[in-house]
Amino acid sequence: MKKNIKQIFLTICISALAIGTTGCLEEAFPQNSQQTAEQIKNAEKSAIARAIPAYFNIYSTDYDYDAGIPSIGLWRDAMSADLPIYNSEYDFFNWYNEQLYLGDYEMAYLFWRRYYYLLQKCNSTISVCSLDPNSEDAPYTGMALTYRAWTYMDLMRTYEYRSTGVERLDQYAESYGLYGITVPLITENTTEEESRNLPRAHFTQMYRFIMNDLNLAEKLLEHTTTVSAKNFVSRGVVYGMKARLWLELASRFDNHPEDLSLQLAAEDNEEYAQLEKLDITSANDCFAKAAEYARKAISEGIYTPTTESQWFDTSNGFNTPIPSWMLCVIINPNNGLAKSRTWQSMPSFLSPEVTYGVAHYTYEAYRMIDARLFSQMDQNDWRRATWIDPNEVADRSAYESKYSKVTSMSYTDWAKYAAYTGFKFHPAQGAVSVSTTGNAISIPLMRIEEMYLIEAEALAHSQGPGVGKQALESFMNTYRMKSGTTYTVKNTTLEGVVDAVFCQKRIELWGEGLILWDYSRLEKPIERGYPGTNHVKKYRYNSYPEKVAPWTIFYIPSSVHELNPACKLNPDPSNAIPNLWSE
Repeated sequence: MKKNIKQIFLTICISALAIGTTGCLEEAFPQNSQQTAEQIKNAEKSAIARAIPAYFNIYSTDYDYDAGIPSIGLWRDAMSADLPIYNSEYDFFNWYNEQLYLGDYEMAYLFWRRYYYLLQKCNSTISVCSLDPNSEDAPYTGMALTYRAWTYMDLMRTYEYRSTGVERLDQYAESYGLYGITVPLITENTTEEESRNLPRAHFTQMYRFIMNDLNLAEKLLEHTTTVSAKNFVSRGVVYGMKARLWLELASRFDNHPEDLSLQLAAEDNEEYAQLEKLDITSANDCFAKAAEYARKAISEGIYTPTTESQWFDTSNGFNTPIPSWMLCVIINPNNGLAKSRTWQSMPSFLSPEVTYGVAHYTYEAYRMIDARLFSQMDQNDWRRATWIDPNEVADRSAYESKYSKVTSMSYTDWAKYAAYTGFKFHPAQGAVSVSTTGNAISIPLMRIEEMYLIEAEALAHSQGPGVGKQALESFMNTYRMKSGTTYTVKNTTLEGVVDAVFCQKRIELWGEGLILWDYSRLEKPIERGYPGTNHVKKYRYNSYPEKVAPWTIFYIPSSVHELNPACKLNPDPSNAIPNLWSE
């Protein structure tokens, strides 16, 4: 039975306040007050900054699905249509698939807490480091600002209420004034008293705040083109973050001109005077900037798309940083995720080869690609071999000629998997039976391929669908098609080119925790129920066209409102849409 932990949470908070600590506020609104800054002012600044990427590996033994912040990305992919599971009995990421327990339950608290503690790490670094680009602090401050921007982008896209087409939810949002507000803004200057009465920031402020952080980070990291480890931030990562943000703004303003009007009106808002203006006049301006910054990231010249041999490397594939990776999570062998966890790990959940994992055929909780998406993949796209073709299930000749290069499994073991099973992710060093080795993986947060795809979509809008079509075809034919074959975008309208880019993003970024943002940004329906679906019956929910799926808008824990009454709560999206395809 799922745990309602509201009372436990409140008890902990009340106890913390009773003994005169800020533990409760740190749980709900971790912040960097003067007291916190005093505690860390004499600490080594580099160590404080390193605590930010290190926090991605923090986990709780209370939850089997908790493999640190990367597992939140797995939750997001499970919410989409792109990551079906063969057998749901051992699916630890099922709540949002079934629309169950999405209100005041443990997941709501875990998500909120993780993100705000990450902000605390960022704010701690910013509070003690200089904003002078010529200071020796510049790499640390730049990294903290970029990670703070990354965190607020996630929070904004996770908690801002958008129209779902579900009458009771949309009416609730209208009645309580939820449209347009994101999350409370906690900075290095926020006091404890302020955090107790802090409303959710309007999107017009949040966009400028995030862009302001990235503008500062770009100046601070101007000369940081390379880093010693890819969980640190380089200039190219800032370019990538700005490309993501500009595309987010562009799509919103293109779909909702009324929001553009609000954003333009906010340019002269005195309350935002400390933030740089966006300096745009149209959605097209935003698309142009998205293309510009995606190209800047590409032009760094140090990131190159994943090759076929790197993609299919059974020892290092998607577990080790390579030139295409711009930013990632690194789990070293001494981290608890490797030392202490076995099947409660990302390789366990995503790699069918891992014998200690639930994705192994023993438990059948292996992940597949959506059947309809697979059917849209070009026959000559070499990535197609990542997933078992439904016409080649248990086919020995297909295994020997095609799939043996994709997996370290023997034919006998490989033949036990169903159509569409994905073999993209592998345990570290190919250690399929030793969790302490296999779980010490790296996990991509940003790859250069995403920049090529952002550029193609943004160019289709800003320079015409023909230019976007050419950019997408160039990427595909240079990096993803078998020698001597050609990829062509068939629908050359603007909508057709954008849809083609979205399709390629779904294929390219499968399992990486990013595609949900594109579903929401483009207001694409999440459809798991259709003829020929490979989603299990109880997960076959379809959201509504040109709306945001209700289960992707997270509930804010009620205890947050009790500690900070100015923070309005989202409606509980549990059981919002009927399952019409369960039979």
